[in-house]
Amino acid sequence: MAKKNYPFFEIEIGKNFSKGISTNVDWEPRTNIIETKNSLIVEVELPGVNKEDVSIFLQSSRELIIKGVKKQPKTDKDQVTYYLFEREFGNFYKHIVIDIFLDTSNIKSAMDNGVLTVKIAKKNSKTISVDIK
Repeated sequence: MAKKNYPFFEIEIGKNFSKGISTNVDWEPRTNIIETKNSLIVEVELPGVNKEDVSIFLQSSRELIIKGVKKQPKTDKDQVTYYLFEREFGNFYKHIVIDIFLDTSNIKSAMDNGVLTVKIAKKNSKTISVDIK
């Protein structure tokens, strides 16, 4: 399936963060944004993250913020040698600006097999006719 870039959202991944300045964001989860006829679905890969460590906010019905922390498993650091260290740990943050009308009273989220799914119903926008005088 081909990937398409749609103009209805903008993702802020860290473009406002200058290099060398601590942002308290250690990694950014992989995300899919899907529009259906009736909803917007956001899927975020969060393997190894407990749902209690994730926060979801919808600000001004246009900005979806998903943030939290993935805790590194405890090891005795004196007894461990890492030969490869590719897994992400620490604080994560995703800010998605959405340019479609959403029904803020109808938001559902679930976490299954390391994937957080946020489903927000779309709101029908009404077209208003204006007479010219």
